[in-house]
Amino acid sequence: MVNRRSSREVFVTDHAQIGAGEFVIAVRVAPDHPLWSDSRARRHDPATVIEAFRQAFVVTRHAYLDVPRGTPTAVQHLTLGVHDLHMFDADGTTPLQGVIKVRVVRTGDRIDIAGDFFIGSARAMTLSFESILFPGDSYREIRDYQRSRRTVHTVATSETQPIRPGLVGRRDRRNVVIGPAVRRNRFPLVVDRSHASFFGRDYDHVPATLLIEAMRQSALRGAAEANLCTGEAALTGADLDFGMYVEVDVPATCAVSVTGRPGVVTASVGIDQADVRVASGVLELTEANGDPWRSPS
Repeated sequence: MVNRRSSREVFVTDHAQIGAGEFVIAVRVAPDHPLWSDSRARRHDPATVIEAFRQAFVVTRHAYLDVPRGTPTAVQHLTLGVHDLHMFDADGTTPLQGVIKVRVVRTGDRIDIAGDFFIGSARAMTLSFESILFPGDSYREIRDYQRSRRTVHTVATSETQPIRPGLVGRRDRRNVVIGPAVRRNRFPLVVDRSHASFFGRDYDHVPATLLIEAMRQSALRGAAEANLCTGEAALTGADLDFGMYVEVDVPATCAVSVTGRPGVVTASVGIDQADVRVASGVLELTEANGDPWRSPS
C-alpha cells in the first residue's frame, strides 16, 4: 500500500476518511530505524515526516481516490514548515508517532495534498505536495525521452565516496548521500541502489527522498563552512520544485548558497545533471538554540 518491500519501512499504522477530501493517517517511526533515527542530535529528524507524508499520500490515493496501484506519480512541488522544533526532541527509545491530517484536491491528472502533522494534540509541522499522475504509456515516453537527452553524458568515473557522517549530522556512513565538494559549495550525489530506505522498491530514477536528503546534507555543509551552523541543525522549512526525473547512472551534483545568522540559515539549493537543473528550491536550517519556537501560521 505504500510502495515498500520491507515492513520496517512502513510508517502508516491506520487511516480513515473524515470528510469530503479530508483524511487522517496515523504514522509511527521506530526509534532505531537505520536511516530516519540515525541522527547525532537528540531529536527526531523532521525530514522523517516527509517520508511519512509520502506514504500517507500513497495510501490516500489508492484507498480513497480510486487511483490504481502502480500508477506513476511525480511530486512537482513540496513545501514544509516546522512549527515547534522542541516537539521533535528524542530520548533514543521513544518512537516518533503522530497523526497526519490532510486535505486532497484532484483535478484531472493533478492531485494536490496539504496537511499537518500532529504529535498528540499539537501541530508540529505543515506539509504540501503538488503532484501529477501519468498514464503508463505517457510515463514510458517521458522517461525514454529524458534518458535519451542525458545518457550521452554517462562517463566512466571512480565511484564517489561519501563524506564523514558527522559532517552532515549522521552516524552511519551508509546514510551519507553526498561526496567531497568538487567545487566550493557543489557536492556530488552518492547513489546507493542497495539502500533499503531510499530504494525501497524498484525505481528507474533517483527517488525524491534521496534528492531532498542530498539537498539537506549539502545545505548543512555550506552552512558549516560559512560558520553559520553545525551538522546537527534541523531541517525546519522547505520550498522545493522537481522538474525532471534524475537518472541513477548519470553523475549529478547539488549546488548550494547560504545566508542567515548563526543558528538560523536559509539555503538555496539545486540539483544539476547533464548540464540541466532538475530540482531546486530553498531550505531552512535551525539549530536547537537558534530559533526553535516558530509561530504556527
